[in-house]
Amino acid sequence: MPNDEILTVKETAALLKTTRQQIRKMIANEELPAVKVGREWRVLKAGIMGFFEVNL
Repeated sequence: MPNDEILTVKETAALLKTTRQQIRKMIANEELPAVKVGREWRVLKAGIMGFFEVNL
């Protein structure tokens, strides 16, 4: 999967093996960069990789 891929909250939760609610909390706390498209959040896979670089 390329790093410029755009994921939904559900796909992000599956990738990180956590819940959709946890992903939404991470977005709200600005721990995970995301963009709102209409009523839905979208997360760049590159943002997830950046999250791990900062928190590991």
